[in-house]
Order: sequence, then C-alpha cells, then structure tokens
Amino acid sequence: MPHEATLDHAVATLTDGTEVRTPFWRIDSGQEGEVLLVLAAQHGNEVQGCEVVRRFREVCEQSLRAGEVFLVPFANLPALRHRRSHISLGPEQPYGDDRGHNMNRTWPGDPEGNDTERVTHSLHEAVARHCSRCLDLHSWSRFTASATLARGDNELSVAMAEVAAIRFIQWRNRPDDTGQGTMIGALFNNDPARAAITIELAPQWVIRDKEVAAGLRAATNLAKLFGMIDGEPELLDGPYAELGPDSDSHQDRLHEIKAPFSGLFVEAGLETSDHVEEGQLLGHLIRVEGLETVEFAAPATGYLHQYGCFRPNCDVALPSQHPYADGGDALAAVLEP
Repeated sequence: MPHEATLDHAVATLTDGTEVRTPFWRIDSGQEGEVLLVLAAQHGNEVQGCEVVRRFREVCEQSLRAGEVFLVPFANLPALRHRRSHISLGPEQPYGDDRGHNMNRTWPGDPEGNDTERVTHSLHEAVARHCSRCLDLHSWSRFTASATLARGDNELSVAMAEVAAIRFIQWRNRPDDTGQGTMIGALFNNDPARAAITIELAPQWVIRDKEVAAGLRAATNLAKLFGMIDGEPELLDGPYAELGPDSDSHQDRLHEIKAPFSGLFVEAGLETSDHVEEGQLLGHLIRVEGLETVEFAAPATGYLHQYGCFRPNCDVALPSQHPYADGGDALAAVLEP
C-alpha cells in the first residue's frame, strides 16, 4: 500500500536571531522495522545526493513495507545557498579552511555553538537521534572514483558497504575520541545498535544521472538489506575494488602514473571507475620541451581510481584542475581488484 511522505522542518536559531528551517520528509510504513536516515548536502557544493534523496522518496512512497525513513535532501541549507562547502569559505578558499564550519565534523551539534553547529543540532534532535541506520551522501572531485566509505570494525557497516554496489570501497578506522564534534558516520558506527556508511558520488558542483542512479540503487539496496523493501539487492557485476584504511594495505595493488616531465595531459575519453586492461591507452602528454607526444598505458588490469591531472583544492580552485602537468604530478592510478 502506498505511503505518503510527510514534510517537516528542523528549526535552528542562528547567532543573529534568524531561523534556518531545514526541510525533511518522513515516511512511516506503519510496521515495525529499522529507521533509516538518508541525508545529502552537508557540504554546499556536493549536490548529487540531493536528487538521490528525492528519487528515493518516490521509491519509499510506493514500496516501503516495514520501518520508516527520514530523508534530508539539503542538510546544510546555509552552505547550499552560499554555493560553497561551508558558510565560512570565500572564492577559491580551500575546503580545510572551515574555521569550525565543516558540518560533518560537528555532530551531534550544539544549540549554543556557531551557526553550523546550531543547524547540525537541530537536525540531530529532529531527525538523526530517531534513526538506527544512516546513509550519508557526499561528493568529491571528478578525478577520484565514486566510493563507499565504511567502518571495518562495524559488521553492519561492512554489510551495508558490500550491498551498496559502488565499485570502490574505502575501509576506515574508528576515529579518535576528541570529546568534540564528530562525523555523523562515526556517531552511528560508534553505537553498537546503529550503523552507517558514506557514499561519495563524484563529481561535485553538478548533478549527473549516472551517479544519481548509482546512489538510488545503493539506498534501495540498503532498504532491501534491512527488510524495509521487498526484493533482492541489485549487486555489481565483477569484484569490488577495495582500499584499506592505510596505504600499506593496498599499495601492492595500486599502480600510479606520474608525469616524467612537464606538459599538457590529454585524457583518452575514460572515466574514473572504468575497467581498464593492462596496456590500454590512458592518455598522452604534449611535452613543452621539444613538443613530443608521449603516450601512457595502464600498468595493470583493474579499475581507474584516479584519472586526470589535478592538484590539492581542485574542488574549489579551477586552476588546480588545469591539465598542465609538472614533472611528478599524478596522471592516473589503477587499482587491481
């Protein structure tokens, strides 16, 4: 039987006395079961998940048979309106210069804290504290493959990662307890009765149907895993490409290509997550000195984990995405499954 989504708001009072009313949907099946939270846009330039949440609402309205879902498409509404990761950032300012306004370091929030902490607290009280499972949707730059981030020490988080059907899985360690704010994933995974995963749907700034479809499949698969929706999860063809919590755990399977000299890197029409065969053309450099064209081939058979010439802060500074490579700049990385 179809269920109608109920619209509600998490209300935060900011330091200047104004209110932020963050909208969310709640869908209750009327039957016992897990309570699943799906939220997106904790960072204002990471918008792929917003459309995932909207489409998942339609799925749940038609197919939810147990438990309930809370759906938050615009978790950090002030940052979304600011069109940057955090409300503290200016033009081309690095992501790390958050000055305490990185929402995903502020859970469970503080009603007397800065404006971001207040918004986080309102969401925690209205939504997160009622939920037993969490899918946190983010985006990173186009140069790194979409991935699921999960806690290897939480059995349910592991199961969620394996059923999410995103090619790359990055396992994370339990973070140190600083006694301060934390990520929402840690908030759930540190509780034996709860669990969470994060999915990075690359790239940022844009909404692409291929990534949205992958995010929707992940959310639906999780609901099937928890018995909230009927049917079997739709899994990947082929193996996952897994990265351990530290580089030593996957270094023997990761093959990086770096520019041996300066020049302009021209990609060969591939995308991150693509499967490549050893010897397959990945692109070429147009060398500045002498204008030679030098081709680069895949050093192993695997999946493109990184692809294209980029530098730190490429998510906020377009010059950091420029394809001119200095000697030693990374051009590609292939991970063997």
